[in-house]
Amino acid sequence: MASLRPSVFNSRERSDGGPFLLIEPVEQEEGFSIDVAFTDTPADQRQGEFPVARLLNVSPDLLRIWPLNVRQGRSDYLTPKYGSLESIVVAAKVDRPWSRPETVDDVIELLEGLPDGFAKDFRFGLGLLWEYRSICEGIAEQKLASMLIVHGGDEVTLTPPTFVLGVRRFHELRRQINRISARHQRDARQDKAHLAYQELLHAADPAQFPRRAVALRPDTLSEATRGGRDTMVLSRRDRSAAVRLVRSNIEALAESETSALLSLKSEIEQVTLKQLIDLLAGMLEKNLSEARWQSFLEQNPFILSLAFPAPVLVVQERAYVGGKRLNDRGGRIADFLCASASTGNLAVVEIKKPNSDLVANSAYRGDDVFGAASELSAAIAQALDQRLQLQLTWPALKEAAERADIHGFAIRCILIIGRTPEGRGQRRSFELYRQAMSEVTIVTFDELLSRLREIYGALAENK
Repeated sequence: MASLRPSVFNSRERSDGGPFLLIEPVEQEEGFSIDVAFTDTPADQRQGEFPVARLLNVSPDLLRIWPLNVRQGRSDYLTPKYGSLESIVVAAKVDRPWSRPETVDDVIELLEGLPDGFAKDFRFGLGLLWEYRSICEGIAEQKLASMLIVHGGDEVTLTPPTFVLGVRRFHELRRQINRISARHQRDARQDKAHLAYQELLHAADPAQFPRRAVALRPDTLSEATRGGRDTMVLSRRDRSAAVRLVRSNIEALAESETSALLSLKSEIEQVTLKQLIDLLAGMLEKNLSEARWQSFLEQNPFILSLAFPAPVLVVQERAYVGGKRLNDRGGRIADFLCASASTGNLAVVEIKKPNSDLVANSAYRGDDVFGAASELSAAIAQALDQRLQLQLTWPALKEAAERADIHGFAIRCILIIGRTPEGRGQRRSFELYRQAMSEVTIVTFDELLSRLREIYGALAENK
């Protein structure tokens, strides 16, 4: 059976004339107090206990409503309609107190005096109209208030267990809800029309009926986020869509939102750099292969550039630098071939693992002096040999590559290897050794990490 809205369900004609109201005065020294109960049980069947629930209490100053779920057969029958928000109190106007009801017709006439937006037919269980139920549900969600008090003015206060709402604010809230509902109805009609076009006309004859692009209603994003002041948690698909939207509107944004776009660029760079720092720090704690480090630096050439004193460009990863014999064997492959961004001067970059030894394990002749580790010496020899081979074959390689912008004026050697030794003697020996190496610049992995952190700190200070 199709689901019915409460107003439709409860307005159906019943052969027994129900539902019914039971009106009972409550003893009161001054004025009056009338309780009104709701039941679906006809008078001739009310022997003993029968389903009944209090719906109203009326006094000259206050009309208190206990909104009820009134659909029979459901597990929530005759329970509070809005969960923990059990009742709504409507204050009478100063010059117009609530009248004393003595009959069902009196109650019906009394309910007509409720503010617009309230359900005025007791068959619906009272409360607010279906389209404004979110007001009560929003208050009930926090389980802090069991009573909503509506009176004159535009006040809004929460003093558990009561929530006070001025009627002027209530009506403004209703108007906003009406605008949202109308807007979504228009959007729904447009979406349905677009779907019908795509799945019927376009599917039947794509040439005559080309696919239509979805057009967002103007100010959709602005309204959803209050002009960007509200933050939103986006799904993965929405994040991808947001990036594509910015990219497709980049020229318009550059013209109208220049400052904001530049600020966004800076923030993106800072966030991206922080992620890169965390990634590099985590990788340094693992025993990864040279191939893995090669791939990482290929994907993040910015880190590789930190090994140079001036801006550089990566010319080629895994670059052939010469050295083949007549039998086509013995070719040398450099991990990276880079060039100065300003002069085009070449540099050979060799990558080793972070856990490569830099100094010997034991001191030389018992002094606090340590010789270079065999891994470091071999890596230096390898880098120098690659440079030599490149120098010998560069004219032919340059001609074949058709690169007039890069030159072998004074080819540099860069070696990225190991981590800075921890002991004082080892650090001193390593520093003395690498400073004496005029032909090869040696940079450790943790030094690259430190430079990244320095850049991140500078960006944070300038934010």
